Amino acid sequence: MLSEIFNGPTLPPDFSLYLHQPTVTDPSLAPPGCESFYVLAPVPHLGSAAVDWQREAAPYADRILAALEAVLPGLRQEIVTQRIFTPIDFRDQLNAYQGSAFSVAPRLSQSAFFRPHNRDPEIPGLYIVGAGTHPGAGVPGVINSAKATARVVLSDLGHSDGEALAS
Repeated sequence: MLSEIFNGPTLPPDFSLYLHQPTVTDPSLAPPGCESFYVLAPVPHLGSAAVDWQREAAPYADRILAALEAVLPGLRQEIVTQRIFTPIDFRDQLNAYQGSAFSVAPRLSQSAFFRPHNRDPEIPGLYIVGAGTHPGAGVPGVINSAKATARVVLSDLGHSDGEALAS
């Protein structure tokens, strides 16, 4: 399955899912008496797969919901609002290259310290932040990337207390 995600050319027949229920810690993210879920299914980016997202998005989402109903019976009948976000949306709405949600490929040579650093080594004053930079993708990685970049910028501006200011 992982080779299909990273090498395409089609959607994998099986999928890996990340399910998040933010209302457990923040009930304000849904109307009273309701819950909010976020489901992430890694898929190939637009440069590695020939997926017709106009045609495939809804059926793929339906397959995901069917799989989730195995552990959450009756899930589909409880859905009030659903939003499907494809690599096309990542490309068009978030300017993600080739619709890649996670930036560079997750291999050892592009992980953690090996990702591009937060200060460009060749162009003075160019700072980089986000999923494609050190330390990595995901919400914690992006937040820590922002903190690291803020510390570097503050340090370059002569603020010795950049650590405290960027916290």
